[in-house]
Amino acid sequence: MKYSVNHSEIKEGSETLVKALIRLYEVNRLFDQYKHLNTEKVEMVIYKTATYGWYVDDFSKNSELKINTCLKHIYNNLPEKLDLYFSDYYRGKIDEIRKMLTEKYSNRKQILNEAFDAHNKGLYHASICILLTQIDGICNDVLDAKFFINKNYLPQIKEKLESKNLKYSDFILSPIIKKASINSWEKEIEKFPIRLNRHEILHGVDIQYGNETNSLKVISMISYIDFVLSHYSSN
Repeated sequence: MKYSVNHSEIKEGSETLVKALIRLYEVNRLFDQYKHLNTEKVEMVIYKTATYGWYVDDFSKNSELKINTCLKHIYNNLPEKLDLYFSDYYRGKIDEIRKMLTEKYSNRKQILNEAFDAHNKGLYHASICILLTQIDGICNDVLDAKFFINKNYLPQIKEKLESKNLKYSDFILSPIIKKASINSWEKEIEKFPIRLNRHEILHGVDIQYGNETNSLKVISMISYIDFVLSHYSSN
């Protein structure tokens, strides 16, 4: 009996096997990357900090942001200490964030530099407004979707990110899959512990947002969004 060899089926099967092995490697790598974290706790805490306007941009083992410290300030109802903790972290990292963003999004370099120059000069109304526009800009560059435009009541980018199917790291998306003050509807703002809302700022409703803490909060947000975009685009 003669057997015929279907080379196209063999090639297709081997390609499927290679893809499966690559995917298994990626899943194991992601698991190793975050195995030092209690992901359920982190998922909860980084959403809670987002409701206070602060976003976590480093989940590495050596991160200077400690989840337990954030949790302590939140549950002891010490928003001033939370502000001081995050402000110290982002003041120390602002030059690194600026360099990283202007290199990665070189088409936006002039705009981003104006935002950081404004922040450094104490022109916080300007820095906040510019950076809020660039959050949508970098999302659009990477995902062809935006953060501040909703789909099914949540950011457009949510669906694009979840479609990557990176289950071991989806915990970092909690500030995206749940609303915070910054992207809530005006009628929802009272639910949150702070009143820092993109719509109210850019439409001239809020005229009291221009301070260093709020500018650092928006810097924390664009740094977090860049981290998420980079993480999901590279996997």
